[in-house]
Amino acid sequence: MKDLGKVFVDVTRYHRYLIHNAVSKVGLGRGMPPVLEYLIHNDGCKQSDISREGHVTPATATVMLQTLERNGLITRRGDERDQRCMRLYITDEGRSTAEKGKEAIDRSDEEFFSALTDEEQATLYALLIKLRGSIENYMKKNKTIGKEKQV
Repeated sequence: MKDLGKVFVDVTRYHRYLIHNAVSKVGLGRGMPPVLEYLIHNDGCKQSDISREGHVTPATATVMLQTLERNGLITRRGDERDQRCMRLYITDEGRSTAEKGKEAIDRSDEEFFSALTDEEQATLYALLIKLRGSIENYMKKNKTIGKEKQV
C-alpha cells in the first residue's frame, strides 16, 4: 500500500494536534505532561534525566523546565552532596495539573479512537506494538537509537 505512510503521518499529526489542544486548556505545552509524569515517579531527578528519558535535547529540556518552574509546577533545589547539581521536584500544583493533563489526554484519546470498535482498537494496538518493536530493532541495529527526537 503506497499511501500507508502518508495516512499514518496524517493520523499521527491529527492525534498530536488534538492532544496539544487538550493539554493547552489546562495550561500545559507540548511535551510537558510526560515530564510531569516522570517527576511524579522520579522526584528529585536531574535535568539530564529529563532530557534522556524524554528524548529531547538539553536545550529543549531547559526551556520546558524553565516554563514549568515559572508556572509553579516544579521547583529546583541544589543537591546536598554535589552543589553543582540541581534536582527537580514536582509541586502539589504540578501534581494536580499533571492529573488534569492526563484526564484531558484520556478524553481526547477516547474521542479520537471512538470510530473503532473495541476489537479494532485491540487489533490496532497489537499492530502498533509490533511496528514499534520493529522500528526499535532497526534503530538499534543501525545505531540510531537515542538520536531520535520527540515530535
